[in-house]
Amino acid sequence: MLHTIAQISSERMLNCLAQGILIALFAWIVLRVVGRRNSGTRFAVWFCALVAIAASPFLRISLTGGTPSATSAALTMPRDWASYIFAVWAAFAMVGLARVASGLWHLLKIRRTCIAVNVKELDPTLRSTLAEFRSVRSVEICASGELHVPMAIGFFKPAVVFPSWALSELSAEELNTILLHELAHLRRWDDWTNLAQKVLRALFFFHPAVWWVERRLSLEREMACDDIVLAQTANPRAYAQCLVSLAEKNLLLRRGLALAQAAVGRMRQTTQRVLQILDARRPGGVRVWKPAPWVVGAFSVVCLLSSSHAPKLVAFGDAARANESQYSAAVSGRSVDASELPTARIVSAKFVPQGERTGQPAHAHPAKTLAQPVKPTLLKANEPAPTKSVQDSVRVVQTSASVESKKAIPQPAVFVVVEGQQYGNAVVWQVSVWRIMVLERDPRVMNPHAAQQSISKSI
Repeated sequence: MLHTIAQISSERMLNCLAQGILIALFAWIVLRVVGRRNSGTRFAVWFCALVAIAASPFLRISLTGGTPSATSAALTMPRDWASYIFAVWAAFAMVGLARVASGLWHLLKIRRTCIAVNVKELDPTLRSTLAEFRSVRSVEICASGELHVPMAIGFFKPAVVFPSWALSELSAEELNTILLHELAHLRRWDDWTNLAQKVLRALFFFHPAVWWVERRLSLEREMACDDIVLAQTANPRAYAQCLVSLAEKNLLLRRGLALAQAAVGRMRQTTQRVLQILDARRPGGVRVWKPAPWVVGAFSVVCLLSSSHAPKLVAFGDAARANESQYSAAVSGRSVDASELPTARIVSAKFVPQGERTGQPAHAHPAKTLAQPVKPTLLKANEPAPTKSVQDSVRVVQTSASVESKKAIPQPAVFVVVEGQQYGNAVVWQVSVWRIMVLERDPRVMNPHAAQQSISKSI
């Protein structure tokens, strides 16, 4: 049971690589085609692509509604390797999930130790911003000495946590700008989407498309919140200066908590955000342009529908079946799965002339034999099939009509060549038939008894 689960999981994980890269490239092409759109639209496109990539190994939908069609694999690996690959994946996935769980525990610890701020002591601008947001989600304002930058902690008890120094050193305008940014994360439910993003990255650590999409999501998430702040403040220069001031306070931009939505993060991401904020051609508006994610979603559905009919990159099987697939591909010029090969067994058979079957000599009635052709009859072999391996063999059988006629009559001759080759538990038969017309017979050369003899040669 465990070996079967390991084999199925390993095959699907490896075969989803090409499909995931294709979905990510299509999302990138869509964003290039639609032109400059706001960060909310770009985030929706990338998140849709991430969900589709994560669903591809688990959803193998068949258009016929039945069992997926058998397709050949470009690479067939030994069946035992599936268990090793699954064990390696499970080990790395557990490490990644442990890091996510550690981040959640750290957030819970900060949430329990932070001190709630009396809203009545805040500036009226902050109270107005907070009251407007509470109609969407209930949120608290807290302070903590363990943080270097403000961040939003969401999930079941959302809170915006400020460092202790920020409440005393930053101006009311700067605090309101930061509060707008963190509330934008909670308004967009980024706490849950970020958690899903980190879990998927831990499970699909082997997938290059997941890492690429995850980095794009982290940047577009922050830029989408920046768009919301600029839509309400309309002062990009002051907002950029506030971000730079927070970055300086963050001790050279040390990496923060993975599951917390901080106002500033790593150096490269903060630089890109500042450049986007100060860009005069920055697209305005915060609404998501819905056709873009719908197009990516439709393309992903098509990929999922066609996944069961697409060629496999990797499959696990026995060595004998791998040889059968390679032999079939070499003979027929196409890839054939081992399951398509029919089962067969070797039996001994020989050609019996029509005269011998009726108990009469073959030359008893030559005229009647030539005038009334006899239909060939299929003979069943009585000898049981051998149980041991069968050597490659070729049997040649020659047939002809009567030889008693004194007049040279064109007579047909049929040669049947049967070749048998065994691969593991399967036997591949190849039958070749030649029909030859004898136009003239020379009595000086031809032996009258040669037409009744069978020539057998083993190789």
